[in-house]
Amino acid sequence: MNSNLFGIALALAGGVLVGNCMLPLKRIRVWPWECTWLMFSFVSLLLVPCLIALASIPDWPHLYASLRFSELLPSLLFGFGWGIAQVLFGISVVRLGMALAFTIIVGLGTVFGTLVPLLTLHKNELASGNSHILIAGCGLMIFGVALSGGAGKLREPPQSEASHGYSSGLGIAVLSGVLSSMLNLSLAFGGPIAQVAVDHGAQASSAVFAVWPVALAGGLVPNLAYTVFLLNKNQSWKFLTRSAPDAFLSLLMGLLWIGAVAIYGLSTRYLGRLGDSAGWAIYQITMVLTANTAGIVVGEWRLASRRALIVLASAVAILVLATITTAVSTR
Repeated sequence: MNSNLFGIALALAGGVLVGNCMLPLKRIRVWPWECTWLMFSFVSLLLVPCLIALASIPDWPHLYASLRFSELLPSLLFGFGWGIAQVLFGISVVRLGMALAFTIIVGLGTVFGTLVPLLTLHKNELASGNSHILIAGCGLMIFGVALSGGAGKLREPPQSEASHGYSSGLGIAVLSGVLSSMLNLSLAFGGPIAQVAVDHGAQASSAVFAVWPVALAGGLVPNLAYTVFLLNKNQSWKFLTRSAPDAFLSLLMGLLWIGAVAIYGLSTRYLGRLGDSAGWAIYQITMVLTANTAGIVVGEWRLASRRALIVLASAVAILVLATITTAVSTR
Protein backbone atom coordinates (compact mmCIF):
# COMPACT_ATOMS: atom_id res chain seq x y z
CA MET A 1 0.00 0.00 0.00
CA ASN A 2 1.49 3.35 -1.02
CA SER A 3 1.65 6.24 1.43
CA ASN A 4 -1.37 8.10 -0.01
CA LEU A 5 -3.64 5.06 0.26
CA PHE A 6 -2.37 4.43 3.78
CA GLY A 7 -3.10 8.06 4.73
CA ILE A 8 -6.61 7.84 3.25
CA ALA A 9 -7.24 4.62 5.18
CA LEU A 10 -6.10 6.30 8.41
CA ALA A 11 -8.34 9.34 7.83
CA LEU A 12 -11.29 7.04 7.14
CA ALA A 13 -10.57 4.99 10.28
CA GLY A 14 -10.35 8.18 12.36
CA GLY A 15 -13.70 9.36 11.00
CA VAL A 16 -15.33 6.04 11.87
CA LEU A 17 -14.04 6.20 15.44
CA VAL A 18 -15.09 9.79 16.06
CA GLY A 19 -18.48 9.13 14.48
CA ASN A 20 -19.10 6.46 17.12
CA CYS A 21 -17.42 8.08 20.12
CA MET A 22 -20.66 9.48 21.57
CA LEU A 23 -22.60 6.21 21.39
CA PRO A 24 -21.66 5.23 24.99
CA LEU A 25 -23.44 8.41 26.12
CA LYS A 26 -26.77 6.73 25.30
CA ARG A 27 -26.04 3.99 27.86
CA ILE A 28 -25.19 6.23 30.82
CA ARG A 29 -27.92 5.94 33.43
CA VAL A 30 -26.84 7.61 36.71
CA TRP A 31 -24.25 10.27 35.95
CA PRO A 32 -25.49 13.70 34.83
CA TRP A 33 -23.93 15.16 31.69
CA GLU A 34 -21.34 17.23 33.56
CA CYS A 35 -19.88 14.17 35.32
CA THR A 36 -19.57 12.34 32.04
CA TRP A 37 -18.00 15.34 30.32
CA LEU A 38 -15.49 15.81 33.14
CA MET A 39 -14.23 12.24 32.75
CA PHE A 40 -14.33 12.50 28.95
CA SER A 41 -12.35 15.76 28.94
CA PHE A 42 -9.76 14.59 31.45
CA VAL A 43 -9.07 11.37 29.55
CA SER A 44 -9.16 12.71 26.00
CA LEU A 45 -7.66 16.16 26.42
CA LEU A 46 -5.08 15.63 29.15
CA LEU A 47 -4.24 12.09 30.28
CA VAL A 48 -3.95 10.15 27.02
CA PRO A 49 -2.25 12.90 24.93
CA CYS A 50 0.43 13.28 27.62
CA LEU A 51 0.94 9.51 27.92
CA ILE A 52 1.29 9.13 24.13
CA ALA A 53 3.76 12.02 23.95
CA LEU A 54 5.74 10.59 26.85
CA ALA A 55 5.94 7.18 25.15
CA SER A 56 6.73 8.36 21.61
CA ILE A 57 8.61 11.67 21.85
CA PRO A 58 12.18 11.65 23.21
CA ASP A 59 12.88 14.29 25.87
CA TRP A 60 9.18 15.13 26.29
CA PRO A 61 8.07 17.50 27.85
CA HIS A 62 11.48 19.20 28.27
CA LEU A 63 11.74 19.86 24.53
CA TYR A 64 9.19 22.68 24.86
CA ALA A 65 11.84 24.71 26.67
CA SER A 66 13.72 25.10 23.38
CA LEU A 67 10.70 26.78 21.75
CA ARG A 68 9.78 30.44 21.92
CA PHE A 69 6.37 31.11 23.43
CA SER A 70 5.32 32.64 20.10
CA GLU A 71 5.90 29.23 18.50
CA LEU A 72 3.65 27.50 21.05
CA LEU A 73 0.95 30.16 21.01
CA PRO A 74 -0.83 29.35 17.68
CA SER A 75 -1.55 25.73 18.67
CA LEU A 76 -2.55 26.77 22.18
CA LEU A 77 -4.93 29.52 21.02
CA PHE A 78 -6.48 27.46 18.22
CA GLY A 79 -7.00 24.65 20.73
CA PHE A 80 -8.68 27.09 23.11
CA GLY A 81 -11.01 28.24 20.32
CA TRP A 82 -11.90 24.65 19.50
CA GLY A 83 -12.63 24.01 23.20
CA ILE A 84 -15.15 26.86 23.17
CA ALA A 85 -16.75 25.27 20.09
CA GLN A 86 -17.24 22.03 22.03
CA VAL A 87 -19.22 23.85 24.72
CA LEU A 88 -21.25 25.88 22.21
CA PHE A 89 -22.14 22.74 20.28
CA GLY A 90 -24.05 21.32 23.24
CA ILE A 91 -25.96 24.59 23.68
CA SER A 92 -26.87 24.88 19.99
CA VAL A 93 -28.18 21.28 19.88
CA VAL A 94 -30.63 22.10 22.68
CA ARG A 95 -31.86 25.25 20.91
CA LEU A 96 -31.89 24.09 17.28
CA GLY A 97 -32.17 20.31 17.42
CA MET A 98 -29.49 17.82 16.46
CA ALA A 99 -30.06 17.88 12.69
CA LEU A 100 -29.81 21.60 12.06
CA ALA A 101 -27.05 22.20 14.62
CA PHE A 102 -24.99 19.31 13.25
CA THR A 103 -25.42 20.55 9.66
CA ILE A 104 -24.27 24.09 10.43
CA ILE A 105 -21.39 23.16 12.71
CA VAL A 106 -19.91 20.31 10.67
CA GLY A 107 -20.41 22.20 7.40
CA LEU A 108 -18.63 25.34 8.59
CA GLY A 109 -16.00 23.34 10.47
CA THR A 110 -15.14 21.45 7.30
CA VAL A 111 -14.95 24.57 5.14
CA PHE A 112 -12.66 26.48 7.50
CA GLY A 113 -10.62 23.45 8.58
CA THR A 114 -9.99 22.46 4.95
CA LEU A 115 -9.59 25.81 3.21
CA VAL A 116 -7.66 27.85 5.81
CA PRO A 117 -4.57 25.56 5.72
CA LEU A 118 -4.86 25.45 1.92
CA LEU A 119 -5.00 29.26 1.62
CA THR A 120 -2.31 30.02 4.22
CA LEU A 121 0.13 27.10 4.16
CA HIS A 122 -0.17 25.99 0.52
CA LYS A 123 -0.64 29.21 -1.47
CA ASN A 124 1.61 27.92 -4.23
CA GLU A 125 -0.70 24.94 -4.71
CA LEU A 126 -3.91 26.92 -5.29
CA ALA A 127 -3.63 26.82 -9.08
CA SER A 128 -2.95 23.08 -9.16
CA GLY A 129 -5.44 20.51 -10.32
CA ASN A 130 -5.30 18.76 -6.95
CA SER A 131 -6.41 21.94 -5.17
CA HIS A 132 -9.34 22.32 -7.56
CA ILE A 133 -10.38 18.72 -6.93
CA LEU A 134 -10.08 19.26 -3.17
CA ILE A 135 -12.28 22.37 -3.30
CA ALA A 136 -14.83 20.47 -5.41
CA GLY A 137 -14.84 17.67 -2.83
CA CYS A 138 -15.38 20.24 -0.10
CA GLY A 139 -18.35 21.66 -2.01
CA LEU A 140 -19.87 18.19 -2.38
CA MET A 141 -19.35 17.61 1.32
CA ILE A 142 -21.22 20.81 2.24
CA PHE A 143 -24.11 19.79 -0.04
CA GLY A 144 -24.18 16.29 1.47
CA VAL A 145 -24.12 17.59 5.04
CA ALA A 146 -26.92 20.05 4.23
CA LEU A 147 -29.04 17.19 2.84
CA SER A 148 -28.22 15.11 5.90
CA GLY A 149 -29.39 17.94 8.13
CA GLY A 150 -32.54 18.30 6.03
CA ALA A 151 -33.28 14.61 6.45
CA GLY A 152 -32.82 14.95 10.20
CA LYS A 153 -35.12 17.95 10.24
CA LEU A 154 -37.80 15.93 8.41
CA ARG A 155 -37.38 13.12 10.91
CA GLU A 156 -37.70 15.30 14.02
CA PRO A 157 -41.05 16.53 15.32
CA PRO A 158 -41.80 20.23 14.73
CA GLN A 159 -40.17 22.55 17.28
CA SER A 160 -41.25 25.92 18.51
CA GLU A 161 -38.59 28.38 17.35
CA ALA A 162 -39.48 30.91 20.01
CA SER A 163 -39.35 28.49 22.93
CA HIS A 164 -35.93 27.20 21.96
CA GLY A 165 -34.30 30.59 21.34
CA TYR A 166 -33.98 29.88 17.62
CA SER A 167 -32.23 33.11 16.58
CA SER A 168 -29.66 33.01 19.36
CA GLY A 169 -29.22 29.27 18.80
CA LEU A 170 -28.48 29.91 15.13
CA GLY A 171 -25.80 32.45 16.02
CA ILE A 172 -24.27 30.08 18.56
CA ALA A 173 -24.19 27.26 15.99
CA VAL A 174 -22.47 29.48 13.40
CA LEU A 175 -19.84 30.55 15.94
CA SER A 176 -19.37 26.94 17.03
CA GLY A 177 -18.93 25.84 13.40
CA VAL A 178 -16.23 28.42 12.72
CA LEU A 179 -14.39 27.64 15.95
CA SER A 180 -14.70 23.85 15.53
CA SER A 181 -12.24 23.98 12.62
CA MET A 182 -9.56 25.16 15.03
CA LEU A 183 -8.67 21.65 16.12
CA ASN A 184 -7.28 21.05 12.64
CA LEU A 185 -5.68 24.50 12.57
CA SER A 186 -3.98 23.87 15.93
CA LEU A 187 -2.33 20.78 14.41
CA ALA A 188 -1.65 22.35 11.01
CA PHE A 189 0.10 25.38 12.57
CA GLY A 190 2.07 23.24 15.02
CA GLY A 191 4.96 22.81 12.60
CA PRO A 192 7.62 24.42 14.85
CA ILE A 193 6.67 22.07 17.70
CA ALA A 194 6.80 19.01 15.45
CA GLN A 195 10.17 20.10 14.05
CA VAL A 196 11.66 20.45 17.54
CA ALA A 197 10.38 16.95 18.34
CA VAL A 198 12.21 15.63 15.25
CA ASP A 199 15.35 17.51 16.28
CA HIS A 200 15.17 15.71 19.63
CA GLY A 201 15.03 12.30 17.95
CA ALA A 202 11.31 11.71 17.24
CA GLN A 203 10.21 10.02 14.03
CA ALA A 204 8.72 12.46 11.51
CA SER A 205 5.51 10.39 11.37
CA SER A 206 4.98 10.65 15.14
CA ALA A 207 6.21 14.24 15.69
CA VAL A 208 2.58 15.45 15.67
CA PHE A 209 2.18 13.78 19.08
CA ALA A 210 4.29 16.60 20.53
CA VAL A 211 1.72 19.13 19.24
CA TRP A 212 -1.26 17.43 20.89
CA PRO A 213 -0.57 18.22 24.56
CA VAL A 214 -0.27 21.91 23.66
CA ALA A 215 -3.31 22.07 21.39
CA LEU A 216 -5.55 19.95 23.60
CA ALA A 217 -4.48 21.76 26.76
CA GLY A 218 -5.93 24.88 25.17
CA GLY A 219 -9.17 22.97 24.48
CA LEU A 220 -9.28 21.60 28.02
CA VAL A 221 -9.58 25.04 29.62
CA PRO A 222 -13.11 26.02 28.42
CA ASN A 223 -14.40 22.44 28.69
CA LEU A 224 -13.15 22.14 32.26
CA ALA A 225 -14.42 25.59 33.23
CA TYR A 226 -17.94 24.89 31.94
CA THR A 227 -18.04 21.42 33.47
CA VAL A 228 -16.92 22.62 36.91
CA PHE A 229 -19.48 25.42 36.70
CA LEU A 230 -22.26 22.87 36.15
CA LEU A 231 -20.93 20.52 38.82
CA ASN A 232 -21.10 23.35 41.37
CA LYS A 233 -24.40 24.73 40.13
CA ASN A 234 -26.17 21.36 40.11
CA GLN A 235 -24.27 19.97 43.10
CA SER A 236 -23.31 16.96 41.00
CA TRP A 237 -19.91 16.16 42.50
CA LYS A 238 -21.44 13.40 44.63
CA PHE A 239 -22.32 11.34 41.54
CA LEU A 240 -18.63 10.88 40.70
CA THR A 241 -18.34 8.28 43.46
CA ARG A 242 -21.32 6.30 42.14
CA SER A 243 -21.97 4.00 39.19
CA ALA A 244 -18.81 2.31 37.95
CA PRO A 245 -20.53 1.41 34.63
CA ASP A 246 -21.13 5.10 33.87
CA ALA A 247 -17.50 5.88 34.72
CA PHE A 248 -16.35 3.14 32.33
CA LEU A 249 -18.60 4.40 29.52
CA SER A 250 -17.34 7.96 29.99
CA LEU A 251 -13.76 6.66 29.89
CA LEU A 252 -14.58 4.73 26.70
CA MET A 253 -15.93 7.91 25.08
CA GLY A 254 -12.66 9.67 25.81
CA LEU A 255 -10.56 6.80 24.45
CA LEU A 256 -12.58 6.57 21.24
CA TRP A 257 -12.31 10.31 20.64
CA ILE A 258 -8.60 10.65 21.31
CA GLY A 259 -7.97 7.49 19.30
CA ALA A 260 -9.75 9.10 16.35
CA VAL A 261 -7.69 12.29 16.65
CA ALA A 262 -4.48 10.24 16.93
CA ILE A 263 -5.23 8.33 13.76
CA TYR A 264 -6.27 11.48 11.91
CA GLY A 265 -3.10 13.28 13.01
CA LEU A 266 -1.00 10.44 11.58
CA SER A 267 -2.96 10.44 8.32
CA THR A 268 -1.90 13.99 7.45
CA ARG A 269 1.74 12.85 7.33
CA TYR A 270 0.98 10.35 4.56
CA LEU A 271 -1.35 12.41 2.34
CA GLY A 272 1.18 14.54 0.50
CA ARG A 273 1.45 18.32 0.41
CA LEU A 274 -2.28 18.92 0.94
CA GLY A 275 -2.57 16.37 3.74
CA ASP A 276 -3.69 18.79 6.44
CA SER A 277 -6.56 19.98 4.20
CA ALA A 278 -7.57 16.79 2.38
CA GLY A 279 -7.20 14.65 5.50
CA TRP A 280 -9.50 16.93 7.49
CA ALA A 281 -12.17 16.79 4.77
CA ILE A 282 -12.04 12.98 4.57
CA TYR A 283 -12.09 12.73 8.37
CA GLN A 284 -15.14 15.03 8.64
CA ILE A 285 -17.05 13.36 5.82
CA THR A 286 -16.49 9.91 7.29
CA MET A 287 -17.61 11.20 10.70
CA VAL A 288 -20.95 12.34 9.23
CA LEU A 289 -21.42 9.06 7.36
CA THR A 290 -20.62 7.03 10.46
CA ALA A 291 -22.89 9.10 12.70
CA ASN A 292 -25.78 8.62 10.25
CA THR A 293 -25.11 4.88 10.00
CA ALA A 294 -24.93 4.56 13.79
CA GLY A 295 -28.24 6.44 14.04
CA ILE A 296 -29.87 3.93 11.70
CA VAL A 297 -28.41 0.95 13.59
CA VAL A 298 -29.68 2.15 16.98
CA GLY A 299 -33.16 2.82 15.56
CA GLU A 300 -33.20 6.63 15.37
CA TRP A 301 -34.72 6.47 11.87
CA ARG A 302 -37.20 3.69 12.64
CA LEU A 303 -40.24 6.00 12.51
CA ALA A 304 -38.91 8.35 9.83
CA SER A 305 -41.06 9.11 6.80
CA ARG A 306 -40.27 7.75 3.34
CA ARG A 307 -39.35 11.28 2.24
CA ALA A 308 -36.84 11.65 5.08
CA LEU A 309 -35.23 8.31 4.21
CA ILE A 310 -34.91 9.25 0.53
CA VAL A 311 -33.23 12.54 1.44
CA LEU A 312 -30.90 10.69 3.84
CA ALA A 313 -29.97 8.14 1.16
CA SER A 314 -29.22 10.98 -1.27
CA ALA A 315 -27.04 12.67 1.35
CA VAL A 316 -25.09 9.47 1.98
CA ALA A 317 -24.50 8.96 -1.76
CA ILE A 318 -23.19 12.52 -2.15
CA LEU A 319 -20.96 12.18 0.91
CA VAL A 320 -19.47 8.98 -0.50
CA LEU A 321 -18.78 10.85 -3.77
CA ALA A 322 -17.23 13.70 -1.76
CA THR A 323 -14.94 11.22 0.01
CA ILE A 324 -13.76 9.74 -3.29
CA THR A 325 -13.25 13.21 -4.83
CA THR A 326 -11.23 14.42 -1.85
CA ALA A 327 -9.15 11.25 -1.82
CA VAL A 328 -8.27 11.78 -5.49
CA SER A 329 -6.88 15.23 -4.60
CA THR A 330 -4.09 13.60 -2.57
CA ARG A 331 -2.50 11.89 -5.59
